[in-house]
Amino acid sequence: MKRPSNTLIRPWTLAPLAAALALSLSACGGGGGGGTTPGGTANFALTDAPICAGITSVFVTVTGVELVGPSGTYDLSLSTPIQVDLATLTNGQTLPLGTISVPAGTYQQVRLILASNNGNGSQPANYVVDSTGAQHLLTTPSAQQSGYKINGQFTVAPNGQANLVVDFNACRSVVMAGNSGKYILKPVLNLTDDALAGSITGYLPAADVGAVVMAEDSQGHILKTTVAAPGAALGDPATFTLAPLLATTTGYTVVIAPPATLVSGSTTLSPNFAPDVILNVPVVVGSPATFLGTPAQPLQVFDSTGTDQTYTGSVTLSTEADTLFVAQETLPNSGPVISLAQINGMESDATPLTENYVLTVPTAPPYVGTFGNSIVLNQLPSPLPITIQSYASDGEYGYITPSGSSSTLGTITITGMNNTGFEMDH
Repeated sequence: MKRPSNTLIRPWTLAPLAAALALSLSACGGGGGGGTTPGGTANFALTDAPICAGITSVFVTVTGVELVGPSGTYDLSLSTPIQVDLATLTNGQTLPLGTISVPAGTYQQVRLILASNNGNGSQPANYVVDSTGAQHLLTTPSAQQSGYKINGQFTVAPNGQANLVVDFNACRSVVMAGNSGKYILKPVLNLTDDALAGSITGYLPAADVGAVVMAEDSQGHILKTTVAAPGAALGDPATFTLAPLLATTTGYTVVIAPPATLVSGSTTLSPNFAPDVILNVPVVVGSPATFLGTPAQPLQVFDSTGTDQTYTGSVTLSTEADTLFVAQETLPNSGPVISLAQINGMESDATPLTENYVLTVPTAPPYVGTFGNSIVLNQLPSPLPITIQSYASDGEYGYITPSGSSSTLGTITITGMNNTGFEMDH
């Protein structure tokens, strides 16, 4: 994993992989912005959240980007397609894709175009590498024709430049279809205007490399995740960057949790520490980032003598959909909901429509503090009840709270209740 920068890496920053790019830019069906109104430019970059347990790499090959505006479609076509492992684009790292000249105005949609796996050559365009090192073709429906649509409004000012980051959540996007062994790409994509965004950078003790770090809202929706990476030299603090994040003065809840399990179904978590929760972390536009700790005084992630707890179960759906399962706790005294772990549902081949999950979380009470010049984390006196929340891509949702210490939860039945949380969690 690349060492993160201390500041948000701007989309226009040249990376070694992008240095050899040759771009072919064209506009079709749109005209020139009214003839007298000066146009502007839209600049695109790609980033990712950490990939899921059981998968080490997700390779995709990008051939272009389409920008859909009120007067037509504008294309950024790469004369040389870029193949990138999304696992390398974490901790604020971005891959520049290029710039396109467009009429000034407000735009509502971007489409990401991928190459097809046409079988030519030994290296497929899109594939997954699992934890054993085996490669699996990644099926990408609609990626070559209409592209993967990303809805998000942004404005290109006359003679201005909009710098846009496409956040490609590989963990949420790669779905294994039942027992077939087939991997399908069903992208969860987010578009962030850099003019509205900033970042959070933190430092942890060197032993805590691999800790999962999440920026969440007060309802426990995970808005950005990353994994603490090694410092530059042996013994240096581990570092993490959450970027891009929309700027806010009310702040995010930052949750630092043990690493995700390495293999599906594993209950091994190392290092074993209680979750750390930092409330009201603000984000400002641009640089510098909001800092949690310093290289000289990293945040302390407290060791825990508690054990982890694994919950297994399934969800019954009224219609076919992709699902996300999230383990959550609610802080006392009307505090926010915090999410400790999330995983995609595993599609079952049986009927009725069901998807299964395995979620492993720490049982020790979290340490909680509030953002400020000196962050003090205090452990709650007792563990909090765990709730398993299920979100489905068609708007269904449901939840179940474990009783006692049982690690096996019953089936959740969700039957079409309207909830948009699935798309919010990314």
